[in-house]
Formats: sequence, C-alpha cells, structure tokens
Amino acid sequence: MQQKKALLYINRLLCLFLMIVVIMLTSACSFLGLPQARIDELHLVEATQVFDSNGQLISKLFEENRIVVSINSMSPYVQQAIIANEDIRFYEHMGIDPIGILRAMWVNLRTGSFAEGGSTLTQQLAKNMFLTQERTLIRKLKEALLAVIIETKFSKQEILQAYLNQVYFGEGAYGIESAAQLYYGKHANELSLGESALLAGIPRGPNIYSPYVDSSAALNRRTNVLNGMVKAGYITQNQALEAQNEPLKLSGKKKRAVQASYFLDYIASELVNRYGANRVYKGGLKVYTTLDIKAQQAAEGVLGQRQGAVFALDPRTGYIKAMVGGRDYQESQINRVIAEIRQPGSAFKPFLYACALTQGLAANSMILDEPINMNGYIPQNYDKKYHGLVTLKKALRLSINIPAVKLAQQTDIKNVINLAKKLGISTLVPEDDNLATALGGLTQGVNLFELTTAYTAFANSGILSHPIGILKVVGENGQVLEEAHIAQQSVLDADVAYIMTDMLKEVIANGTGTGANIGRPASGKTGTTDNYETAWFVGYTPELLTGIFIGNDDRTSVSISGSEVASLWGGLMSKVLPGTPVTSFPIPPNIVTNIPICADSGKFATPLCREIEYSAFIRGTEPTKIAITPEKPAEMPPSDKKNTGFPWKLFLPRLPGF
Repeated sequence: MQQKKALLYINRLLCLFLMIVVIMLTSACSFLGLPQARIDELHLVEATQVFDSNGQLISKLFEENRIVVSINSMSPYVQQAIIANEDIRFYEHMGIDPIGILRAMWVNLRTGSFAEGGSTLTQQLAKNMFLTQERTLIRKLKEALLAVIIETKFSKQEILQAYLNQVYFGEGAYGIESAAQLYYGKHANELSLGESALLAGIPRGPNIYSPYVDSSAALNRRTNVLNGMVKAGYITQNQALEAQNEPLKLSGKKKRAVQASYFLDYIASELVNRYGANRVYKGGLKVYTTLDIKAQQAAEGVLGQRQGAVFALDPRTGYIKAMVGGRDYQESQINRVIAEIRQPGSAFKPFLYACALTQGLAANSMILDEPINMNGYIPQNYDKKYHGLVTLKKALRLSINIPAVKLAQQTDIKNVINLAKKLGISTLVPEDDNLATALGGLTQGVNLFELTTAYTAFANSGILSHPIGILKVVGENGQVLEEAHIAQQSVLDADVAYIMTDMLKEVIANGTGTGANIGRPASGKTGTTDNYETAWFVGYTPELLTGIFIGNDDRTSVSISGSEVASLWGGLMSKVLPGTPVTSFPIPPNIVTNIPICADSGKFATPLCREIEYSAFIRGTEPTKIAITPEKPAEMPPSDKKNTGFPWKLFLPRLPGF
C-alpha cells in the first residue's frame, strides 16, 4: 500500500514538473510546430450525412466514416473497457503516465522490441488529432507536451469522449458509434458487456482483431479485455465469465451502398463549391435533399444492361427526384445526365412548335408534307412517306420531319434557337442557325439535364423551374447553414404552354410514344437520332417530369428508337406514381379544350372527316369553318377520350340557323 502511494506521489511530481515545462513552452509552440490554435477545441472529423426528401438517411460523405456522439450516448462498459486495457491510471495522471513509461521501457529492454508504447489515452488522442504517425523522438516529445496541454484545457470525461469518437475500430469505422453500427447494427449506448469488450479490443490491431477478419482472434482479445476489467475492479469475475459466453452475433459486413451514387456526387460537388472539401468530408454536416428514394430505386432499374441516363424532377418546383448517370457506377463514375452532350433528334421539336404557337399559329394550322429541296437540303421523313396536308398537332404527334423543316423556315430558325436558349439550352452555337436544327441535328447537341429542365416550362404553365437538389444544410452544431428557395422564371405564355402540353398528350395517346401511356394525363416526346445512335423520351405528368436517353459511350448503334424508350419511361412512371392522386394539367382561363378538328383540313370536324383530332385553342381562335369532305365515315375518337361517337353537342350550335 505504501509502495502504491509512493508511486502515485512520484507520478504526480513528475507530471507537475512537466506541466511547468509546458507552461514555459506554450508560448513557443510554433517553434516545435505544435498546432496551438487547434488545441483550443477537440474538433473531430465527422462524416456528412445525406438524407432524402422524407428524412431517410441515403448515405454519408467522408474521408473517415465517423458519427460523433456524446459520452452519455456510449455504453459505460465501453468506457470502462478502454480505460482498463489502454490506460489504467487515466483518472490519475495529467496527460502522461511516468509509471507507464518506465514499465514500457523495462518491457522493451527486456524483450529487445518496441512492444510497449506507454502512451496514455490523452497522448493517443493528441497524436491522432494533431500529429503524424512517424516514430521519432521529436514526435513523441510533441505528443507528450500536447497531452499535458489538453489535460489543462479539458475534463477527463471530455477527453474520454473525444478519444472514443476519434479512435479507429477497423473496417472503415472511426469512433464507437460507427463501430457499433458496423459490427452489431446498434447504437453505442445499446452495447452489452461482451460487445463492448470486443470492440474495445480492436484498436490495438484493427486488421487483426476485427471479427470480420478473424473471429477467433477477436474473441480471444475480448477475453483479455474482460480480464483487464476484472483486474481494474470494474466488473466481477462472474460478469466476465457470463460475457465470455455471449455468442458472437454480428450484423453482417455490408458493402457500402451505391444507391444514388451519381446524385451524391452531384450534390457533393455543389457542397464543395460552397463550403470546401474539408468541411464537406470532415465537418459532420447534415444535408437534406430533394431525392425521392422510391423514384430513385425505380430509375436505377430502367437502363438494365443498356448505357444511358435517367433524370426526374418535379416540374412545379424543380426538385430533383431521381438521377441515374449510367448503368453501373462501379464501371464508370461519369454522370451522363450532365456530361454527355448528344444529338436530341425529335425531342428538340417541341421548341420549334412552341415558337410557332408564340407567333400566332395554332394546333390546327395546316402544313403540306411533300418532297422538298431547300437549296440542296433535302429532309426525309422517318417512314419515307408523305402525308399531304396535316395539322401541326398531327405533324408533331407522328413526328413528321418535312413539316417541321417547313415550319422552321416559316418561323425563322433563329427564333427557335432563341427560345431554346431562353428555356435553358446552353450548348447551342452560331453554327446551329440552319434548318437541320428543327429536327434536332445540332452542332454539339444537348445534355439530359438541360433538355429535361426545359420541358418544365411546358409542364408548369410556362414557368421554367431550375433544378434543386439540396433543401437544407445543417452544420455540426445544429445551425442551419442554408435553405433552398425555388428558382423559377416565366419563359412562355401560359396559354402556349398548355397547348403544347395538349399537343404532346397526343404523342402518348396516339403517336410515336404510345408505350408511355400509363392511364393518367401525361405528355411527352420521342427522339431518335441517325443510325440509332441515341434514343430519347422526355415526358411528364403534372407531378413528375422524367427524361431518359439510351446511347452507347462509343456512339455505336443502340438499335432501339425513341418509341421503345417511351415504354421504358412508362414502366418507370408506373412504379413511381401509384399512390399519387391522378390530376389533370391545369387549364388556363383563356383556353378552350377538346374541340373536334378535321386533321385533313384543320377545320371544325364533321362526321365525314377521315380523322378527327381534339385540340385546345386560345379562346376566340378556335375554327368556325366546318369541314365538308364527303370522303369516308369519321373514325372513332382516340381511345383515351370518353366520347363514344361524333360530338354533336359541339357541332350543332355552330351550324348557322340549324
């Protein structure tokens, strides 16, 4: 007993002496390269957590996978196990343990090795937080000095808390909370005695004592830790025996989730631009995003073995709901939603038709589909056929090329390009000032991000919604660093936007995109480039806008058309939208809808029309002339209409004197 008191006295005397030395050297910290400014707070590197729109954790951004928790959120057994086996005199020393150092020196001299280090928990914390891992006398001196400084600034509980949050537990887990989740699938305050002892034994050799590496070594180490706890008086021998008999029940080593990896890269890039990489990957931020995990999971299943991209957002807000930048993130981290610039084909045509409507043309305006030669430019229809006089709505519905080129000449392609730029297409260049642009034959092309975003103006009453991925960022201390605000601008007249939506509805109902028919109001446009290099479909309901392209990186043929991509779109939306109430696109007050039009003449339809379209018009511009074409009986209205015959109620009032 007297010997123990003497040793304790010597220990305290040596610490006091060193403390005096430290006080003298503190002002000269810079001489030794000590990080004096950083010692004022034990700021730990913590992973940034990313949540979806429902507050569900998607993933973490980190260099060190760490979740910092308070000491009250750690099992007392963990605290006792670490102290008993790593620093038995933790509550007695002042940062360094002279007795431990002397004992380590004796063991090392006797064995001729460096098996014992003699470092206290505080020294280990100082080394891991502020110094390198080099094994030199200068580094050991710095470590000792820092440890004493830390002891003068913080309580023992604060130091123990910092240590348990800092230390590496193997398998990529830093800190006790990450370790508890990794090995046992529970929080640190839920750990049993046996679980605590096993985890406390890992830091001595993370690559040796991890139960995922060697369960026998981990269990043997657990026994040693439990024996140390008995020796320290923290537990009884019976408790130790009971804990030794606890079966090893691991949660199972899980591969890091790659779900939404392209989206995570996208928002990480935004965050780094605003806060810097150090804070993003080490600052313990909480990032709340717009991502809909249901939509994301469905989108990740769309491409299959094909290469391409998927991008979905809410057209009313611009909130990004899903982003898939390729078929396999492990294979390629290139985000094709943004990085791939491709010819859009006919998916570009809505800009042309919107421009024509803005200039005063209507869905029933007629244009002749015929062979043409425009100063050597000879456009061809996809099916190599000619359809004669067609309405604009029919030309768009069937994606006929020659009427589109004629329309571009009539409206002036410069106006079409200007509108596309206004809608956010940034890749257009002066060389695109030619009629081939009407068919999506651009000099450079477009990316899926901008093309899909541009369609928000059609879906959202002429209001362009800029994409938003981050709703809120919360700092490590709970302070709100930023909150998103919807970014929108009016780019189209609401009447024009609705008529475009009405025209694009027919693409799905009875045109090139019938595979996208999901039994609820939806509009969209197909696109297929020459030699089937790229196939597109961009479509939307009032609640969700999704763009998809399929295209090989080497630009070889994908052997599918936009019509087939429309079917992929339909499959995706059918998985995402169930449970969402069916709504119709809002009709502006100045619009009249469902007006029967003879597709061969653009006039108000009669029963003698061979083909009837149902179109929307700005009030006062709907046709008054009646089509009198005694050819063959009128076809039934499109299958998505409720009409079962010719709409006499609309027809009769327009007959003068009838």
